[in-house]
Amino acid sequence: MFTIDRRTFLASLAGSWLVGAGEAAQGSPQYPEASKMTEPAVGACWLDVAAPLVVVDPAQQLTSDLLLTATCFPGIEGYRDSHYSTEYQILLFDAAGKEIKLDQGGRLNIPALRPTLVNMKDLSHRDAFFGGAKIRLAPSANQVARAGDLFSAGFMRWDLPSNFDNVHAHPAPPQQVVGHFNYSMPFPALSEYHCALALFNPNEEESHGSVRVVDRLGRAVGQQAYRLNPHQTVLYRLGELETVATPGEAFAVKPLKEAKLADGGVVVVHNDSEKVPFGYTFIKGRQGNSFTVEHPLHFSADAPMKPARATPYGPNKSFPASALLYTPLLFKGLRVGGLQLDSRIYLSSSRWVEEALWLMPFATTGNGEIAWVSNRDDQFAERVAPSAATNQGVVRLTEFQSCRIDARALPLPDGFSGGFGMATIPKTSHSLQKVEVTAKEWGRVAFTHFRPGGATAKAYREAADRGNLASDYIVSGAHIIGGASNRKRDCVLAVMNIEFEDDQTGTPKLQLFGPSGLVAEKQLDEFPPLACRHLVLSELFPGVQSDAAHPFTVRMQVANALMVVSAVHIDYERRDLALEHGSDRHSTFADFKC
Repeated sequence: MFTIDRRTFLASLAGSWLVGAGEAAQGSPQYPEASKMTEPAVGACWLDVAAPLVVVDPAQQLTSDLLLTATCFPGIEGYRDSHYSTEYQILLFDAAGKEIKLDQGGRLNIPALRPTLVNMKDLSHRDAFFGGAKIRLAPSANQVARAGDLFSAGFMRWDLPSNFDNVHAHPAPPQQVVGHFNYSMPFPALSEYHCALALFNPNEEESHGSVRVVDRLGRAVGQQAYRLNPHQTVLYRLGELETVATPGEAFAVKPLKEAKLADGGVVVVHNDSEKVPFGYTFIKGRQGNSFTVEHPLHFSADAPMKPARATPYGPNKSFPASALLYTPLLFKGLRVGGLQLDSRIYLSSSRWVEEALWLMPFATTGNGEIAWVSNRDDQFAERVAPSAATNQGVVRLTEFQSCRIDARALPLPDGFSGGFGMATIPKTSHSLQKVEVTAKEWGRVAFTHFRPGGATAKAYREAADRGNLASDYIVSGAHIIGGASNRKRDCVLAVMNIEFEDDQTGTPKLQLFGPSGLVAEKQLDEFPPLACRHLVLSELFPGVQSDAAHPFTVRMQVANALMVVSAVHIDYERRDLALEHGSDRHSTFADFKC
């Protein structure tokens, strides 16, 4: 493996991401201005997130939990004051859209950073149902103005006898989107996986439009109209693009009928009404019995588009990037926690701003060196499926195209682990780019998506009552159960410095929170710019234990560097894994207001 000096690599981006990424996401066609909502109480700022599929199915032994994180508090150490809490209200609906009445109106008040797992069967007093939920949240009185991170406000968790997975609830209308949108994400090869889509309308008005699937090159394969009454949920099997009546039918793995989707593609939901739906994509392995969940993302369907550039390069083959995206979950045969981990990357485009999206991927080491970059790799096209998605040493995707990069095909040594970054032209969203991690011994996989960098991450620091931390990241649902000889649950933390400059070395402090508050904390070593390392939670905090009903929240504070932390949750009893991308505690503060 050869390495490229970080400064040399930065010079090839000079004058680009420093300036081009400086446009704030708020007010762009992807994120229109937030609309006002009616307040249930004077002075309270209630914001909403949506959980598109809550299911209790005794036939499958499938249950759902909602993990509430309570991340509202002022300053760096406001969590120490038990008066600072997050107020929640859970509104649960069956598949037809009828409200399921909950005890105390679904209201909970949770002190800051006391993660709380809510069993939806117990809460609903129902033995079997499926539908969607809307979770409302507001900070308690006399503290921060509003919740700062809707992406870590609540997580849906699904449990099966041999599987588990989790994904965050969606920031929901009316704060986010009113208008016509394309709501899309890539899905993996249907020759390897079975995929289902749950679509939920959290609005008080009808949502209607179309659901379609396209192949890797963006060619239409199937389309179906949808019409959702308020709070209704509909299930689809993506391979046939057909609606089904129950989660059991949706998740049943059947032979693939549509060969055009054998290598994967993109699912696109387009709303013709003013109100948008929200969804989760469920992914099951045809072999190995994997079960994992991911979500699409909205992009404005009415935004004007510029013609595609003939080349992404400027003078001296510089790449004038508009944004930077990262995942700290790049593995090529890494042995950690008794498992071998491997990664595959799934890249996709929406229809937004320009007719072509250019992506220059690169890999970084634990010391912040550039281990690989696509435009210095003569065999790059051979490492991408399909190779037609490459052009001039980078990825080029037009409307709803997608591609896959297997870490095992990259010119990196066996046992490699590090970070995977992308410089993009024009801006795009981290949520359209997915990463899959496989535990080789179990044949199990899990998916999550990338994290934003550049000016998007820098803007978090400007949030009121933050305490001026450069990074204040949250990962939830972590466990340490059992010891080295009888390991039952553990977690691998993926920590990455996403800065470039020498003076932005990061020294993270990790804190572990349980139902009673702060459990333990640990100062980590210095992370040079672009360094990415992987740490086992039980080795960081020996002697600390959780239990199945009380997971930990991990908080990472960094004073002077932008850093991210993601997690690989490992269940040794069920021989399964789940991913969580992590989120800054003020990632939505500027975009979602009352």
